[in-house]
Amino acid sequence: MADKIKKTRPELLRQRRQLSMFQRFLPTLVLKKQQIQSEILKVRAEVEKLDQQLAGRIRQISSWSSLFSESLPGPLTRLVAVKDIQRGIRNVAGIKLPVVKIVQYEVKDFSRLATPPWIDAGLRLLKELMELRETVKVLHEQEALLQQELRKVTQRVNLFEKVKIPSAKENIRLIRIALAEEQTAAVGRSKIAKGKSAAA
Repeated sequence: MADKIKKTRPELLRQRRQLSMFQRFLPTLVLKKQQIQSEILKVRAEVEKLDQQLAGRIRQISSWSSLFSESLPGPLTRLVAVKDIQRGIRNVAGIKLPVVKIVQYEVKDFSRLATPPWIDAGLRLLKELMELRETVKVLHEQEALLQQELRKVTQRVNLFEKVKIPSAKENIRLIRIALAEEQTAAVGRSKIAKGKSAAA
């Protein structure tokens, strides 16, 4: 690329402007990269926390989990299902991340007289576990989006740090050398011309 640049003052000015622009944008990109990396760590910590919460809730009810297999008729899990998940958007470093706002459930009709009294507590627990599961799924989506954006930003940072800025600096150096040589040659020619005119 350095061979193809014009070795002129306007080109020197253009290269200096480009270098200045690259050096101005680089810190912003580096900051965005750091924000994304920090957010990925937060999302992972949240997933770990929810996984532990899920495991804790399952452990808490392990003493009566055998009731879930009781004939009601059919398992308790058939009575409740996720009907709808309302999502929102959270903006982090210009990236739109999905968040769970409301999880709506569909509870099938069942006879309260023909079912054991623990059914209501079991349904509450199932709803809680389903909401935790849906929240974890959305957190995994967030992480995937953040990872994708991190790759893009890292590529840009590397492009600026390893290609654009060094290239602009090298171009400026070459143009300065060429302009200095040109100026030296011009001074030499003017001395020769002056010497010839004085001899004549």
